[in-house]
Amino acid sequence: MAIALTEIISTLTAFVLLSTVVSCGGAALAERLRFPGFSEGSRLERLGLALICGFGCLPVLLDFAGRLGPLAMTLAALALAALGAPALMRKSAAESALHPGWIIAALVWILGATALVVDMPGVGNLQHSLLAVDYVKHAAATWSLAESGAPPWNPTFYEPGRAMSYYYLFYTLPAVAATLGAPLGIAARHAVYASAPLMGFALFALAQAVLRRGGADAAIGSAPRAANWPLLALLFATGLDFFPLATLYFAGEGRFDFLFLHFSDWDEQVTSWFNSVMWVPHHVAALCAAMVGFVALTQPGGDKRRVLLAGLAFASMVGESVYVGLAAVVGAGLWLATLLWRRRFFEASQLGLAGLLALALAGPWLVTLLPRMDATGAGPAPVGFHLRGPQWIDLVAGSPAAGAPFRALSMPLFYLIDFGVFAVGAFVFWRKAGRRGYANELGLALLCLTASSFLIGSFLRSQILMNDLGWRVMLFAQLSTLVWTASAARQGLFKGWIGFVAYGSLAVGYGATAVAVAQLRLFFPLPEMRAPLADEIAAWSWLDAQLPRGSVVQVRPSHDRAYGYGLYGRFPVAAADSHNARLFGAAKGEIDERINFLAPIFSETTLSFDEARRRAERFNIAALVVSSLDPVFAAPDAWTASAKADYANPNFRIYLMNGSRHDERN
Repeated sequence: MAIALTEIISTLTAFVLLSTVVSCGGAALAERLRFPGFSEGSRLERLGLALICGFGCLPVLLDFAGRLGPLAMTLAALALAALGAPALMRKSAAESALHPGWIIAALVWILGATALVVDMPGVGNLQHSLLAVDYVKHAAATWSLAESGAPPWNPTFYEPGRAMSYYYLFYTLPAVAATLGAPLGIAARHAVYASAPLMGFALFALAQAVLRRGGADAAIGSAPRAANWPLLALLFATGLDFFPLATLYFAGEGRFDFLFLHFSDWDEQVTSWFNSVMWVPHHVAALCAAMVGFVALTQPGGDKRRVLLAGLAFASMVGESVYVGLAAVVGAGLWLATLLWRRRFFEASQLGLAGLLALALAGPWLVTLLPRMDATGAGPAPVGFHLRGPQWIDLVAGSPAAGAPFRALSMPLFYLIDFGVFAVGAFVFWRKAGRRGYANELGLALLCLTASSFLIGSFLRSQILMNDLGWRVMLFAQLSTLVWTASAARQGLFKGWIGFVAYGSLAVGYGATAVAVAQLRLFFPLPEMRAPLADEIAAWSWLDAQLPRGSVVQVRPSHDRAYGYGLYGRFPVAAADSHNARLFGAAKGEIDERINFLAPIFSETTLSFDEARRRAERFNIAALVVSSLDPVFAAPDAWTASAKADYANPNFRIYLMNGSRHDERN
């Protein structure tokens, strides 16, 4: 319990640092580049808009600064925060007292989200949250930036001079927080843990800003109502996934672990807002960036500074998520076509200038993707044509070709299930709004982005690992339907039978979110990792104090996933695991070759210490971290029996390659 308490306190401290950097830095840009609504808003409204601009615009600036090193990146963030802080503290005529209920809700969210992501006591032992599956790469990217600056080295497949080939710009923000918090014991994992609850506030502020400026309330013929609780209530709902899962559950073996395992992959995901914020805050940050640009460009006035703001936002967007960026580019193209059709050439030119500026600003980051393009020649193309739908349709039909017609026919039904209450809300909104729904320029842009979501998500998929493209492009459609549903709810349009359907769908959506919450804490796919977890943390803490920055450390490489090196260490590894090494830009062939070369150090009990050292020297490995789960740990004839460990606890041993020696007794 002491470890869990320490993790929670460290994450909450990181939350304070990260929120200060993001909000104050975002305020500096929002005020000087005239983000709509910022100057005239109350302090609380300015704080929300500053968070959006911070996540949306700061990363590309910090990437530029980071090319001078991590210290320059941190100083640039502090300078922007100092410029923006006065704007957040300034009172306005729009000030009003905040209801205590909102304060309580905010505290519950911060503490609840933190408890869901950190290591906590589980079934008999300290255990990971299921979120560790993704946070290992979040943390590794963060400490790599904090150690090396931009572009960061590849922490999962290290070679001197070889940078990470990934959309890493989001991680510049937690990297700054980790650097500032290092004297307080804040590690990279704490900084990225803190990004989840903070992203929840940014998402709420984003939805509120789009709802206010997108003309949805006016489109349904009523005066806007100030109530924001429907928006908050909808953010915790999701689709009707319970129904197909219950069908599969009762038709199958009736195992609850089946529900936990397959809750989000019975169909291609339309990820709930809760899961998106908790699992992939970088994709939600890219959504914030995209909408900063579209909000800035769609507001009347034609201020040139907003074009610069949009350019910064679009550049950050593609460096935070190429998948969200692709949907935004297609959506922007559709909106541009409507502008040209309506002869609104000034607005079209502003969009074009913002796009060119974004391309120029993102250029240095885009160059880091070139090695990845070369590495894909031996494998599948990054993106391919594919009708959306679950794999089991093809299995039932007998082949992908035979399953294609069934995918096409079932796609609308699956979308209705995936969107749930939001599909109902969108129907109610458009039935009432009609053409008024796109009379507002931001409302029209939002409609174009929604069309982009469905076009890309229905007919294309990413092929490197999973279909992240199909999942993340849906964020624009989700934002649109959230705004339309919230507007309909605020105006009291859920009445009669449609109200029964809407509130019933909402209740089912809450049930699905409850399962998602339970999934994070009760289900982890590697239960054998629970027993040694506390010892793993202790081992990496010792090693962190022994080796200088940039030292290469090696754990047992895996064709599946590894965790400790990324969550608890701060050192690159020669090969971590096939999954994350591919995400960060290495080719599958070279990953497999390196894993096959290094894995025997940890698995072959007949390997000599000299051979283990020789294999480590090939990649300049400074330390080997051996776990009790590795076959060589306790084998009497393994090299570990003839080498004296520099550190040992019941489940971990560390051998420093410049310090380990044969035990004289052997």
